[in-house]
Amino acid sequence: MNMSFTCRNAYLIKFRFTKPRPKEKYAICVCEEKPLFFFISSNPRTRFLPDSQLKVSPTDLSFLRKDSYVNTAEAVTCVIPHTCKIIKDFGTVPENIRQQIKALVRESETLPKRFIDIIIKKL
Repeated sequence: MNMSFTCRNAYLIKFRFTKPRPKEKYAICVCEEKPLFFFISSNPRTRFLPDSQLKVSPTDLSFLRKDSYVNTAEAVTCVIPHTCKIIKDFGTVPENIRQQIKALVRESETLPKRFIDIIIKKL
């Protein structure tokens, strides 16, 4: 399997730094050079503003089994093979979802400006 990331793609990735133990997470690559990701979780991240959590469904992203949330409040980095391993590449996230993510990122109160600029340009 190709062990590099493509911006705009969704992945199932095994992250070594998750607690209490390493686990597989859905993530959207928003910049391949860093690389930066937004996690997709089945529950919204309550420590962040509710409007930073984009609700998505299996209709939006076919690999999902239930409604989930893209956490746009926090960009996570991943360096293969040190911190993560690609389990599956689901391909490009649909344009309408990418546009919704960009709209939230433009209004972000938590992301550094340099990340906002990169994500808007790349996604």
